[in-house]
Amino acid sequence: MHFTLNKRVLRERLLALVSTPNEAPLLIFGNQKSGTSAVAGLLSGATGERLITDFAGAQEPYIGELIRGNISIADYVARNAWAFSAPIVKEPGLTFAAPALMQYFGESRAVMVLRNPWHNIRSILERVDIKGDADRLIPGQRRLNRTWRSILAGTDLGLPQAHYIDILAQRWLKASEIAETLGKRAVIVRYEDFSAAKRETIGTLARDLGLPIVADITEKLDHQFQPHGRGADPKQFFGQNYARIQAICGATAARLGYEG
Repeated sequence: MHFTLNKRVLRERLLALVSTPNEAPLLIFGNQKSGTSAVAGLLSGATGERLITDFAGAQEPYIGELIRGNISIADYVARNAWAFSAPIVKEPGLTFAAPALMQYFGESRAVMVLRNPWHNIRSILERVDIKGDADRLIPGQRRLNRTWRSILAGTDLGLPQAHYIDILAQRWLKASEIAETLGKRAVIVRYEDFSAAKRETIGTLARDLGLPIVADITEKLDHQFQPHGRGADPKQFFGQNYARIQAICGATAARLGYEG
């Protein structure tokens, strides 16, 4: 299947021709809107390690091909050699190919950022201007790109058609289950713990990963790495759909210390 390359993807493909993937990049995973941007940004700032984040080659249709196994990890990394040349790579979409990526990069470490499912899903929907209490997905005024449409429909993960809240709940569940399979090579960071003590969390994370702290990140602690959500109360935001998340995510959420 052939796709028209946009300017960002074309630039990255050209850079890939003169780039060599890092043999053991630190891979930062986590569902969309779970806090990966803030964790990656502050970790990069504190350690001085170069970070590549949210690269165009990890958007649709390319990320869906990787997740569904339509392209090999080796070919995907080669196409995106520029992105994988960095010491730290952060891209939420890669979360759903994390086991294969960790196998390919046999010496890599990973960080997996987890977040309360009700807050995580609410934040996704606030980001794309979609209500959480509807019987069906009703698009807001924000124009959605192909990647967000795929996330909301579950097509990147190959999920069957379902209520949009169910699809996002299954996405959260899959990311959390993947986190539990990565073992000791991955450090799990709960967004809530990070948010309550950013400096301390980054310091502990760097130490666990064997990365020296080389810079003071005080002035960056309150930087908004992504658009700030409205932070609505989840029970009011989801209404009757609140129970859908409980039904799909409840058991795993409780095991991770999250209560509905």
